[in-house]
Amino acid sequence: MSDLKIPTNAILAEVLCADGRRFRGRIFLPTTAMHHSGATRAAEWMNEPAPFFPFLPDDGAPVLVNKREVLVLTVDAEDDDGNAEDDPNSPVRQVAVEAETERLDGRLLIEMPLNQARVLDYLNRPEMFLTLRAGHRHHLIQKERITRVIEIREE
Repeated sequence: MSDLKIPTNAILAEVLCADGRRFRGRIFLPTTAMHHSGATRAAEWMNEPAPFFPFLPDDGAPVLVNKREVLVLTVDAEDDDGNAEDDPNSPVRQVAVEAETERLDGRLLIEMPLNQARVLDYLNRPEMFLTLRAGHRHHLIQKERITRVIEIREE
């Protein structure tokens, strides 16, 4: 039966639930992505249609987490896509994202056609989570729980 398992990488993560509870532990990303070389990225994995994902808390037994109850999933950027090459032509926008009682500041990499390079266009994509890059961390924020996004103009 072990031949039927999908090889995964255990990635350190923090889950902030919509009710305010926080859990630290590990998520398990497939070692091979379907649409590019290398491992599956956290955003690809969280935006898959399956409503639940396995999570191994640091202080307990494995649990299944409902994606709709996740406000923010945070992972280390190096673990997420440290080997990925960003398209240097993709615009980057500095933003503040408010979701429930949280405010997160960071950068959005707008990987879309140049005629759709507005933050609004990026937010209106059908994916459930967006990735906010904040230094060495990636925050995957559930878009249905976002109340405001403030674009910070660089001077």
